[in-house]
Amino acid sequence: MAALPFQPLLVLAAALALGRLLEIPEMAWAAALPAWVLPASIFLTLTLNNAIDTLRVLSLARGFRLGAWLAGFSQAALFVTAIAGLLSNLQNPWNLAAFAGGVASGSVLGIVVEARLAPGHRLMRIVSPRSGTAITEALRREGWGATEFPARGQDGTVTLIWCHVARRDAGAVTERVLALDPEAFITAQPVRLFIGGWRA
Repeated sequence: MAALPFQPLLVLAAALALGRLLEIPEMAWAAALPAWVLPASIFLTLTLNNAIDTLRVLSLARGFRLGAWLAGFSQAALFVTAIAGLLSNLQNPWNLAAFAGGVASGSVLGIVVEARLAPGHRLMRIVSPRSGTAITEALRREGWGATEFPARGQDGTVTLIWCHVARRDAGAVTERVLALDPEAFITAQPVRLFIGGWRA
């Protein structure tokens, strides 16, 4: 038997309860606000909500439990607040537009913020058909750890280089490698655990 969707129901119930605040006499001042205030508030709240959601998912993927909990708590509070604002006046199409626009803008903002923070590390695998030693030496001079292996590709001998770097440095490493060997093949993957050895 399929489980009932309790979480969405609880969120909707909380939002409806919060939306009733606008009908309380003590909250009569809210009705006197300019018409654009509520849509603008919904848009900003949902933008921040979805930006935090992006960071929450990334925290979960990287095993940051406290960060994921804090992001989830903040996101839930913001989401309920935004839903309450939307349900308080369903006749206003600007509220719905602000809700949808906030969700879309928040997703983009979350990606931008996450890219700026650039947490974590990357293991970069570099395959160079002709400049492996030069690339390895250049990476080490720049302060990045690099280990090279002789390998054989479809067209003959190549050099395989493993380079462990902070994620924020992955772009710089790529540029440095391609400057030395434009034909180099580069891949990168997240690193969640590393023990011993050189650390970025």
